[in-house]
Amino acid sequence: MATSMARRVLAVVLAVAMVALPVPAWASAVGALPPQTLTPLVTGDEPIVVTHHSLRTPSGTLEYEARAGRLPIRVDETGEVHAYVFFVAYVVTNRGAHRPLTFAWNGGPTLPSIYVHTEFLGPRRLTPTGFVDNPATPLAATDLVLYDPVETGFSRPAKPEFAAEFLNMKGDIAATSEFIRAYRERFGAETQPLFILGESYGGWRAAGVSEFLANRNVGMAGVILISGGFTGTRPSLAFSHAMDIQARAAGAFYYKRLPPELMRDRAETLRIVDQWATSTYLPALEHIAELSPQDRASIVHELAKFTGFPPGLVDPNTLVVNTSDYLAGFFAPDKGRTLSELDLRITGEEPVEPTRSLQISHYLRRELGYNTDLSYSGELTYPGDVSYRALESGYVPTPGPARRRTGLQWSYNQSDEAPAALEKLRATGDGAYLDAVNPPWIENAMAAEPNLRVFVALGRFDPTNSCEGVGRIVAGLGAGMAGRIESRCYEGGHMMYRDEGERIRLSDDVAKFITTASGPGPESHP
Repeated sequence: MATSMARRVLAVVLAVAMVALPVPAWASAVGALPPQTLTPLVTGDEPIVVTHHSLRTPSGTLEYEARAGRLPIRVDETGEVHAYVFFVAYVVTNRGAHRPLTFAWNGGPTLPSIYVHTEFLGPRRLTPTGFVDNPATPLAATDLVLYDPVETGFSRPAKPEFAAEFLNMKGDIAATSEFIRAYRERFGAETQPLFILGESYGGWRAAGVSEFLANRNVGMAGVILISGGFTGTRPSLAFSHAMDIQARAAGAFYYKRLPPELMRDRAETLRIVDQWATSTYLPALEHIAELSPQDRASIVHELAKFTGFPPGLVDPNTLVVNTSDYLAGFFAPDKGRTLSELDLRITGEEPVEPTRSLQISHYLRRELGYNTDLSYSGELTYPGDVSYRALESGYVPTPGPARRRTGLQWSYNQSDEAPAALEKLRATGDGAYLDAVNPPWIENAMAAEPNLRVFVALGRFDPTNSCEGVGRIVAGLGAGMAGRIESRCYEGGHMMYRDEGERIRLSDDVAKFITTASGPGPESHP
């Protein structure tokens, strides 16, 4: 969702240093070709760099080319370039033509795609010691395009005055849709089964893009939502608050803060908690004005018992513990220990990784051959956070105005209610307020595209999403839509692919979903 990905995802503040780097991987491989460039089709456009690689996977060796470069975003009426969008694409060359094609991105909303790219999807994976091959990559089932929105990564507006066009939800959805069109045209990929994948706020972007493309009769095979919920269904706030309880119970079980009778069997405990949340807690929130003092005291007692939260900190008037208060108060009275908004099993700040920016720089500039002097940018966008942190930091005029963070320029304009909802989000940390005012993007897209399928992945320990809640939302859509939606819960947090076993499971599930949803074609997909 829009904010849960943002606060601790970027931990590096280092400027890129000029250091001696290892020999590029393509240069050291026996028989490997050096980087090649694809000549621009339009004078003034930038060339695309292509390198060639191979990867051993459980389904056999993949020979693939990596394309790295920037495509222009042009105004349709005039052809004027308003932005240059950076991407990395991986295209398998030894499995035949017309393979499925998946466009993927992170969220923030002003984060580049580097996390799903280098920790989950890509054929090379970033570890604490550097990049290694990733045999679990879904590349065996689909070609991949990793997309960096404007003002992230190496993507930039063509002129400063154009930036505002892209730093809002409607503009973001339109620009992303245009990039997909331009890429498919540029590389002759119009007939490949089309998938889009987004994580966190990127799931909102994916949902919006799916409706945008469906309204333009662009055939899509599938949408994959990672830790973004099932956005656009406008669940009630009471429902969203009631569905927070199951993840919190799992976190309390992890820290052994539940009563002894609830510490014997986690699956049974979660069943009990889920039943209470739906049969007792949700009706209480829906009719809160009718509750007696005794009813309120009982709810407070049960809520604390099932979530490990101090009962004295539960507001008896609202009977809701918002996300910010829960994360900060779980270990009360110890104010120095807090829960992570990315994963309830993590406490405190994510440690700084001082080599991360150099590893990413080396991979993009040397291994993939995109040797630009632009800085690779991306920043935190948590509401109210006024600090600036980036993977790389470039030149800022001095003297001159202070850098105005991209995230602080962002506008949630998906609906008229969004500004007020954003203020509630800032006050509580509850993304449900903003999610509740999103248009029904996915439902609209599925109605327009009768063959469109959706895959939803959620983390058991993600404090801002609900495995059980999404399951109930999907079931309520009716058999016609529910039968085209898969929802899976993983033993991880917001970035569940950071758990080794769950990363492999998620990769396998995504690959199977893509293979099934792409349907029969001119070739057999592994």
